[in-house]
Amino acid sequence: MNDGIFTSEFHFQEHTETLTRKLDQPSRDFILARNAELRKNPGVIQDLGKQSGESFGRQVATIPMITLYEAIRDGYDLLSKDKDVAAREMNRFLRSPEGKACLVQ
Repeated sequence: MNDGIFTSEFHFQEHTETLTRKLDQPSRDFILARNAELRKNPGVIQDLGKQSGESFGRQVATIPMITLYEAIRDGYDLLSKDKDVAAREMNRFLRSPEGKACLVQ
């Protein structure tokens, strides 16, 4: 099954009558490779609003959706309704090996 972003493979094990699904994002490797290239070229990504003389944000990371789902499954509270908790958890995730691969700066 392919929805354009994710691919799913279903496996049925007859002896246990268990159906499992493997979810994958084919563009994940492309996104992580692009992130690595951006890290090699500091200054490529400009602050948001820099052209107008006002900086109001900066892209820090590009996280593949499958990686985001895996991080949530692994216990990072990235979707917390408390924005302080969500921000703290994002910083914790970005310091992990998986998170560092998502950094663009």
